[in-house]
Amino acid sequence: MNELAGKHIVLGLSGGIACYKAAELCRALVKAGATVQVVMTEAAEQFMTAVTMQALSGRPVFTSQWDARTSGGADNNMPHINLSREADAIVVAPASADFMAKLVHGRADELLSLMCLARPIESVPLILAPAMNREMWSHPATQRKPMAPPCSTWARANRPVERPVTAECSSPTSCCTT
Repeated sequence: MNELAGKHIVLGLSGGIACYKAAELCRALVKAGATVQVVMTEAAEQFMTAVTMQALSGRPVFTSQWDARTSGGADNNMPHINLSREADAIVVAPASADFMAKLVHGRADELLSLMCLARPIESVPLILAPAMNREMWSHPATQRKPMAPPCSTWARANRPVERPVTAECSSPTSCCTT
């Protein structure tokens, strides 16, 4: 039996060219039997449309903390609470340097960061897939973010795989993405 079958995954997209990979991930999760609820930051919408993610997930995409649509039957105008409590896991892919910094500092100024901070830590894992260029990833400020304690106790950040994602990446090691 597929371990994703019947699971409810919130797929969060922060800004970056790697958003195109989130479309592939969404499709794969749905194919594996998971219900995928997409949440996008304003920056993510500069790289990928909500319409595309809705078509792939089969569900309306949330893009604002002020979204009054109901989720899970709750009519309380608190999508950050409702979406996080319905989830079996929250996956942020891509997780930009800016988004990771928000989480580390407890800054929640849009729906995705609010949802990550409002989730029940004990029962809803937060998985981050960092996506940024190599210089940003190796910068000391980024390296002390969710990869190290105390943040590693409440979030799991996978190391990015190096490969070109834009025409300006001249070699496989010049850009990082997930």
